[in-house]
Amino acid sequence: MNRILRYLYVAVCVTILSSGWRTCCAETPPQTPTLSDIVFMGLWPIKELDPDHYSKEGRPCLRNYLAAIAPDSSLRTFDPPSTPEKALLVRRRAMVEQMVAILGREIRAEAEVFAYSVPLVIEWEGMSEGPVEEANFVDNWWSKRPGTPITPFLHLFKAHRLRAGYEAARARHEKAFWPILARRYREAMNKARSSANLLIHCIADDLEAQPFVYLEGQGRP
Repeated sequence: MNRILRYLYVAVCVTILSSGWRTCCAETPPQTPTLSDIVFMGLWPIKELDPDHYSKEGRPCLRNYLAAIAPDSSLRTFDPPSTPEKALLVRRRAMVEQMVAILGREIRAEAEVFAYSVPLVIEWEGMSEGPVEEANFVDNWWSKRPGTPITPFLHLFKAHRLRAGYEAARARHEKAFWPILARRYREAMNKARSSANLLIHCIADDLEAQPFVYLEGQGRP
């Protein structure tokens, strides 16, 4: 089961269980989300982050990220979406709040326009087209809004989607495509690391450290 489906599956089961049903999720235990999952997938509140799953070297980044989240931020309190359809709205709202936490309150208007325009789908269905379309949307955004203040986050968002696309291309044996996605991923990561924002850097490190972001067992680009 890929990462998105696992989260949606568990979220729906949590809702069912809280309503008194006890017949689902027996074979799929919850998976602790990573910082990259929280930032780029938007399906879980930050309370799900478990410092025990991080190395001693990775915990300062986690602490700094958590400290950047306002006490009244919806990132702290929202419930996992109860249906896949509701997940899209939850993810868009979370994306806005992530950009505000990382880049500052002054970018909220731009963050909202982007988050409600990017072509998110419920699930990529194991194919590279979905995440790559989202990555390409970032390039189109820059072509129309070259001075956008959310650029540091967009480099990381683009890198995450390109890595997901890479993993899907590898899984589907698209041998002519995955080297292109690997190169684009590295370019996006390098540009993200050119930012002076320390949270951008530590989230980039977390993304790079993950064995996979979408489909397990496909290696790193």
